[in-house]
Amino acid sequence: MAVLAQVELTRFTIDVEFLSGGDRFASETYEVEATDWFSAEREALERSVGSAYDNARIPNLTRRALAR
Repeated sequence: MAVLAQVELTRFTIDVEFLSGGDRFASETYEVEATDWFSAEREALERSVGSAYDNARIPNLTRRALAR
């Protein structure tokens, strides 16, 4: 018989910054439920792939997640 452990999730507000050559040109805020801030930032970065700012035509595009 398997015992299921219940994991408590916390709501995090994560800002994802979009950078071109190290210069910030946009940011979006994501509300994420996760077990810790590291997982929340990872989830926000995954969601940001669908953003209009995640565009291959932007030179040297990088993203950075910052938990509030």
